[in-house]
Amino acid sequence: MRRSHFQLFLIFTANFFITCVSNCYFLFGPFYEDKAGATAREVGLFFSVYYIVVLLCRPVGSAVMERLNIKRTMTAGALLSAAAAAGVALSLHNTPLLMLMRALTGVGCSVMHVAAMAALPLLLDDATRGIGTALFTTGSMLPIATAVPLCEWFISMGWDAAFVWSPVFFSVLCAAASFSAEDLQYSAKKIESWGSYTELFRTRGLLLLLVTVSVLSLADAMTVSIASLAKEILVPASCFMAAEGISSVFIRTAGFRLISGIPRTKLEAPAVALMGLSLAGAAACSSYLLFAFWGLMFGFGIGIAFPTSLSLAGDLLPPKYYPKATGLVLLVNDIGWFLSPMIFGQMSPLCGAVNTFRIIGIFAFAAASLLYILFWRRISPAGK
Repeated sequence: MRRSHFQLFLIFTANFFITCVSNCYFLFGPFYEDKAGATAREVGLFFSVYYIVVLLCRPVGSAVMERLNIKRTMTAGALLSAAAAAGVALSLHNTPLLMLMRALTGVGCSVMHVAAMAALPLLLDDATRGIGTALFTTGSMLPIATAVPLCEWFISMGWDAAFVWSPVFFSVLCAAASFSAEDLQYSAKKIESWGSYTELFRTRGLLLLLVTVSVLSLADAMTVSIASLAKEILVPASCFMAAEGISSVFIRTAGFRLISGIPRTKLEAPAVALMGLSLAGAAACSSYLLFAFWGLMFGFGIGIAFPTSLSLAGDLLPPKYYPKATGLVLLVNDIGWFLSPMIFGQMSPLCGAVNTFRIIGIFAFAAASLLYILFWRRISPAGK
């Protein structure tokens, strides 16, 4: 059992470092504008091209997971991410090459992340799936409270090279953690026949889950533009980001037992609504304290919503669908991450960052509230 726990720790560590890679770029927008003279639309394209590729590569990650051992899949994804992040650092003034390198980081991060997340439902049983997934996904939130403030400090000190090369460093650490894992027994050899997508979509509640996840992702993806909002209201972006990271980690660890008795079907949509409300609230404040408060609220929302999404996929489906279901949930989650930077890039020059955050926040709040009232509250939970 201890050996199994160590393998989970290695996968957790690798997931943490690959998330550091993507989160380092949350501060890239204003940096790209200042250092390379990029426009708001070019910044939006920089963020969107990554998430377009991540979206397209989710099924690839699932297919690789079904055919290869997780160690090889994770290591290969991390090494590709390292090479592509180096390309980004070397091509700031070459827009086409920069976008190509950015796209390749999406391939590496996507394949690695799907492999890590698809392992969870196979390792965790019904009794431990909720808290186990919540604890594991703290690795996706800790970078907001660690890597993002570190990178913002690099920028404030004028250490541009340290900032742009940070994703390479984190990718290498991810590859090291992935390579240290064993050839685990929950690879494709364990299950001879994987379920089809046709059978998968017949599962009750799956489409509702995917629609809810799409709203979640639209709200969550606004964090890649939080630096632009912070710049407009004259507060540090790390006030929101660090507070978000702290509260999301808390709710997934010490605070998780406070909500563990609530059926997961009753948690998802309200948590997403809280995220939308927090975005609108953040756009309405101009003080460090209020910005941090709404970051805390947003962190509580995403801290509950994301692991609940993955747990519901496990609740609704038998093991033979886990790789495809996990990849599909992550794929739909990426739709918002692809659309949100593009929407922000188009709207912010016309409406300003503040009004853009207000509009998207109110939309996410209203959509999630309606999904709960009309659908989720009427569904009997498959799990807690």
